[in-house]
Amino acid sequence: MNRHFRAGAHAPLLLAATLGLAACAGRGAGPESARPDTIRVDVTDTTVQVGGGMTPEMMGQLLRRVTDAIDEGAQIRLLPGRYVLAPVAFTDSACGNCEDPSEDVPATYGLRISGTRVRLIGDHADSVVIETNAGYGILFEDCRDCELVGVTITGGVRDPDGRATDAAVVVRNSDVVLRDCVLADNIGDSAVVRSVTVGIAGIAGRENSLVDVERCRILRNSWDGIALYRGARARIHDNVIDGVDRARGQEIGGGRGVGIGLTWDAQADIVGNLVTRYWKGIGVFVDASANVRENVVEDVLTWGIAFWSAARGAPTARIDDNAVYLTGACGVMIAADPPAEDTAAVRPLGEPLSRAGGSFTGNAIARAARDERYDSGEPYCTQRALALEHVPPAFVIRENLFFDNRQPGEGPPLQQLERGAFEDAVGPLVERLRAWDATRGSRFVEEFGE
Repeated sequence: MNRHFRAGAHAPLLLAATLGLAACAGRGAGPESARPDTIRVDVTDTTVQVGGGMTPEMMGQLLRRVTDAIDEGAQIRLLPGRYVLAPVAFTDSACGNCEDPSEDVPATYGLRISGTRVRLIGDHADSVVIETNAGYGILFEDCRDCELVGVTITGGVRDPDGRATDAAVVVRNSDVVLRDCVLADNIGDSAVVRSVTVGIAGIAGRENSLVDVERCRILRNSWDGIALYRGARARIHDNVIDGVDRARGQEIGGGRGVGIGLTWDAQADIVGNLVTRYWKGIGVFVDASANVRENVVEDVLTWGIAFWSAARGAPTARIDDNAVYLTGACGVMIAADPPAEDTAAVRPLGEPLSRAGGSFTGNAIARAARDERYDSGEPYCTQRALALEHVPPAFVIRENLFFDNRQPGEGPPLQQLERGAFEDAVGPLVERLRAWDATRGSRFVEEFGE
């Protein structure tokens, strides 16, 4: 029996949960083209409801059929349940983090979503779980004004090619909002991860994309929490990025990589986030630009915040009013070598930097450089609360607070505050950090917010 559903604007549509039927777009095709075993979904500005009463594998199959069928004006509402996907092999026509971005890369995806105003919305991330079984869990490609809200993305599988930018969510040539999501336990096979070094990130922002990430929990993934590459822009507000396992190097688990990393010419507004139990904290690399404000980076294995040119670029960043607490290597590293030129200021989401190069003002660094294994300064940074490896001429440093930081080796002593004076001075910053759900529960606010 043919089943042809067409809904007008804003009309709710319940899609039949019959696995023997396939959903197809069929734009430009009439009912006569529909096969007897086909559900045809022809939707504009409508709600398609998916899930319920099936096995997790059946729910995953139906979800893929619906997302393949819709490319304009659709809100796909996911009923509570677990949606288990089968991976699809494809060739990524560009390499997100290679010297030569034109390289073709073999990879896999769980879902690929394209089109305009496509919204995938779950009742709540605790009750709607998508298990992707793929390297690119959910791939937004050529998707304009799209959203992912209230779902958990888990169960990623590392692709064998180390050039693949594996992540729970990959955004390429798209603008996507991610809100109230959980991206968790995307680890991959330990043998594959060891062989390629890179694991699976939470979010990978790729070329020509704008990603808005708010109130998400990015937990126990085996590579960067959020990684932004060439041409990617992002607004990253009020998220918890927690590696949980604090894995490093060849150890397999959560927290390998960088909590939030911007590379090449990526841009981001990074405000009110907690990065914890990671290998590294927040990094602005090569030619990237960022506004980094009111974040807490704590309990990281090496550095907390890094501003690094990699001896080839000119990064710009305004790094103001952040807290860095409990680091193994230096607290913060400023290393723009060769000197960054005073180029035109980059404007993350419309907010201009005051000057090229940027600033480091009003920050608090406490209990940095705790791991004696890094006292030589290799391979990360000089063991200091604030490691000034090479400061650009136009980079402003002032009004920062320091408490109980180690400083091994030679060099002028760091001017640090006694505990009572530090608590008094850091009080206004603690109050700003309490305004964000993510940073309110940090160990830094708990210790110094009495």
